This record gives sequence, C-alpha cells and structure tokens, in this order.
Amino acid sequence: MSRLEEEIISLYNEPIIGASYLNTYGEENIKSLIEKYKKLVGPEKHTMLKSVKGFLKSNDLNYCFVSVAVLHGLGMNKDVEAAYRWAQFQDNPQLFTSHFDIGKSIVEHLGFG
Repeated sequence: MSRLEEEIISLYNEPIIGASYLNTYGEENIKSLIEKYKKLVGPEKHTMLKSVKGFLKSNDLNYCFVSVAVLHGLGMNKDVEAAYRWAQFQDNPQLFTSHFDIGKSIVEHLGFG
C-alpha cells in the first residue's frame, strides 16, 4: 500500500464518525478528503479516485456513504448514480440510500456540491 493510499484511509477514519458533535455524519472526513483530492496532481489524483471508488460498494456503511459524498462534491455524478443503483440490491437499500442523501446534503452544506 502506498503512502497516499494509507493517508486516504486515515482521512476516512480520523476523526471517528459520530464521535463528536462536529463530526456526527463525517463532515470533517468528507471535507478533508475533498480538499486532499483538490491538492493532488497527475497520477495521484487517479490513485485517490481509484481508492474512493473502491469504497463505493463497501459493506462498511461509513466508507460507502463518505465515498458517495466525496464523489458528489467532486461532481462525479455517474459514479454517485451507480452507487444508488448498487444500493438497491443490498439487504437494506433504504439504509444505504438515506445515508447517501445525508452525505450529499453535507457536501452541499459545506459548499462543495
């Protein structure tokens, strides 16, 4: 695993989602990931997108919905739509889609959407 991939995973995990009022729904994680992507250049952007898209279909709801939020904030609507379609085939599609909606709302509230 590269240094960048380790840093991306760290941004998903720290601060812990729900551990504080300021990060109830991963606001800090989402903001940090979007800002990280915007600072990258060339192949590093591709590496980060590959990682974020890899978490889109995760069984970990936090990773999944944060990925949707980040991609929404980056204007990658086709990937967001694909995540919603994927959610329809999960055991509890409403759980996923409601979290995706929250993530998208957070991004818009933060001014990225």
